[in-house]
Amino acid sequence: MSFAAAFFNFSIDLSNADRGVYARFRVKVPQHPLESLEHLCARLLAYCHCYREGQSFSGGMFEPKDPTIWQKEITGELLLWVQLGCPDRKKIETTLRSAPNAEHRIYFFDEHQVAEFCHMLRGSKTNWVEPIEFFMLPAELLERLVPLCRSSPEWGVTFIDNRLYLSVDGTELESEIRPVDIWEEYQGTLQADAPAS
Repeated sequence: MSFAAAFFNFSIDLSNADRGVYARFRVKVPQHPLESLEHLCARLLAYCHCYREGQSFSGGMFEPKDPTIWQKEITGELLLWVQLGCPDRKKIETTLRSAPNAEHRIYFFDEHQVAEFCHMLRGSKTNWVEPIEFFMLPAELLERLVPLCRSSPEWGVTFIDNRLYLSVDGTELESEIRPVDIWEEYQGTLQADAPAS
């Protein structure tokens, strides 16, 4: 990651009542030269939402075959696979096949990504992505976070009933991290495209 455009050192005070996770930690986040601050903030929100001790950002921004976030056993066994945005089908099929017991999550941060994913599912007769949890990060929140990005910000992050309560260096924000039923979304696109009787 020597060609990162910048590094951000976040101090996180995390409380996730939905998952029973409470932690204080620091995380260093490299910004890819072509990465927007919205995308960087989305990566960190996903990191906090799925947080468990031992996870890390992978080389996903720099190594396309890697996910955005992962956790591995010392043996190399994959325990957690998290992707931000809409990955290609081959990438998803590969991880589901090679690590069927890992927890898989995909976080969208744009409604167009949901439509793109549904398009990728075209032709699917069974819900082969059922092992994956899908979530939507609110684009308007990411826009509000950009002016608050500093080299060493302090975030207080609380999740309760899919609501996010976020304090960034004293600025209070609130939004929703919405679970997405991607198969239901896909079925909806099929019905929308069906010819009228």
